[in-house]
Amino acid sequence: MIRLLSIVVLAASAAALAAGPTRVCTDPCFQAAEAGLRDCVSSAKGVFLDTVDGCVAKDRVCVDACRSERQDCRDATRLGAGIARCLAEEEANKEECRRRFPIGSRLREVCIDKAEIQGFLCRNHVRRNFAHELRACQQAYKQCTGVCLPGAPPEGIQACKEEGRAALQSAVHRCRLAFQTTAAACFDKDVSCLQSCMDARDVCGAPTQAALAAAIATCLSQEAAALVSCQMANPGGGSALDQCNMNVRASAFTCRQAALAASVPGFTACTQQYIGCVHACPKG
Repeated sequence: MIRLLSIVVLAASAAALAAGPTRVCTDPCFQAAEAGLRDCVSSAKGVFLDTVDGCVAKDRVCVDACRSERQDCRDATRLGAGIARCLAEEEANKEECRRRFPIGSRLREVCIDKAEIQGFLCRNHVRRNFAHELRACQQAYKQCTGVCLPGAPPEGIQACKEEGRAALQSAVHRCRLAFQTTAAACFDKDVSCLQSCMDARDVCGAPTQAALAAAIATCLSQEAAALVSCQMANPGGGSALDQCNMNVRASAFTCRQAALAASVPGFTACTQQYIGCVHACPKG
């Protein structure tokens, strides 16, 4: 994955330079584009690893329940809250840039680019702070699936892994397209037009992001209520309660996955809209 990322960066750099560079690769615009690429690829890689982890010869309900517990474990680390704080700070800093500097000015562009770079560094710092706890969640997941009864994915283990690889390739392709478009635009597109396209991309993705957050919140609410029902239906505990809880957690995992899958078209459409917008920008 690191090698793939390096190839993508070098290829886009060469393409941008060939187009007639007016800035060096250390320019904040290019650095912000590269930070966005790393964020995007890192996210895609994480989804891929989570998917392949589930491609094991174990009972599917049990495995999905373990995956749900792993996500609950990750949520308990407050990693998500830290990432959300970074995103909120980034947006506040970008808004301050818009307030301070006029549209189309070089100062405004550099200010916003630096805010995006700082946001990326903030998210990286948060992830490093929680790395140990996340590894513990992963270890607990492996222990959980280790006691699951034999079984297999409906499509088979190999097909399950192939599906994960195909999803990774598709996601990385979208990351690469967005990066190459931005990187090239940093060198030869009108500054105000490029920034307008970036702002439009944020606006475009907001409804999908909000819908995704609401859908996952609903999944969690339903899971909590169902677990209470399991306890009430099985006051004596035992295997019946364990099975009920397992079914609930497996359903919660399926619910979350469905929410994520439903969000993909929206985010993909925003990326395509952004690319079209940048390509239509006049030369800078």
